[in-house]
Amino acid sequence: MKLSSKMKLSSKKFSGFVLAALLSLSLIPACLAQAADDEQQARLAEIKQRIESLQQELNQVKGERDQLLKDLEANEKDISELLQRIDKIKSDMQSRGEKLQELKQEEKQLEESRRSMQRRVEQEVAAAYRLGRQEQIKLLLNQQDPQHIARQLRYHDYFLKQRSRVIDDYVSTLDQLSTVSAGIQREQDTLAHERNQLEEKRSALVSAQKSRQRTLDKLARQLASKSGELDQLQGDRSRLQRLVDEVGRAIASLINPSDQTPFSKQRGRMQWPAQGRRANAFGQPRANGITWTGVTIRAGEGEAVQAIHRGRVVFSDYLRGQGMLIILDHGDGYMSLYGHNQSLTRAIGEWVERGDTIARIGNTGGMSQPGLYFEIRRDGKPQDPTAWCRG
Repeated sequence: MKLSSKMKLSSKKFSGFVLAALLSLSLIPACLAQAADDEQQARLAEIKQRIESLQQELNQVKGERDQLLKDLEANEKDISELLQRIDKIKSDMQSRGEKLQELKQEEKQLEESRRSMQRRVEQEVAAAYRLGRQEQIKLLLNQQDPQHIARQLRYHDYFLKQRSRVIDDYVSTLDQLSTVSAGIQREQDTLAHERNQLEEKRSALVSAQKSRQRTLDKLARQLASKSGELDQLQGDRSRLQRLVDEVGRAIASLINPSDQTPFSKQRGRMQWPAQGRRANAFGQPRANGITWTGVTIRAGEGEAVQAIHRGRVVFSDYLRGQGMLIILDHGDGYMSLYGHNQSLTRAIGEWVERGDTIARIGNTGGMSQPGLYFEIRRDGKPQDPTAWCRG
């Protein structure tokens, strides 16, 4: 018996040990996943820092033209931020306008209830006045059958309670009406404040746009000669290539999801990132041996720019010559680039799905009219977008 008890005790201890070991093993994947995620975040932070250092180097002012380009960048960043702020204010105003209409409808219903309840309260008060203040004593002094008196007292008590409920409901409705009316006043005050803010931002936007145009006019005079235009095109291409190369090296160690559809499998199946007329063809000459390494899509200012495939944002900022630029990494060395945007809606490190809005069409980077500059690259080398996007 003693041996059997010891064996049972040992068995329980062993079972407990096995359970603890299994629990520990079940936690290992979660711990590893967390560690891997932390490492990815650290790498993304490092990438962001390396890109910022590269941008500072690329944006160094070396002459009058560089200073003008730097001024243009400041102008266009201000305009982008103002447009985003204006959109936010408009969205808030729309939400508040809808809430205000709901409150006014609620106020109307409560006012109707108040008038109806007021009539009932007036009737109850009149009935109470007619009966007088000693109803129960009158009933008791009335020489009638005790059972009849008891019934009358119960009715009387019911009517008193009913009258009390009517008055309580009326008071509650008045309180609700007061709360809703105060809410309407707050929403109206906030809307008035937002309208003022909107006008201020619009005025600031007009001023920033005029400043941008003055800078563009000065640049145009600087680039009047073919050599000036060629220098700028070469500089723009060099900056973009250095950025792409640096990003490519930086993201080489990042891990992409194993369940992601390979970019190469989508050749000829993807949608264009924006709807509009294609202003140039891939490989088409530009100036003195420089050819187009992407496609410019003419589209309306503010229209959505959509991701062509699932990917991670690896650049989202202003780049001289490209304006507001966003770059997606799709894995296996493939990247897609979207330039000259009005504003960017995604930040470095974010994952986006095919069709997600990542930016808004604009004319930053010195463009004369709104449009999207779009490139696809593999291992840093430009690919013909028409081979990848249909239509």
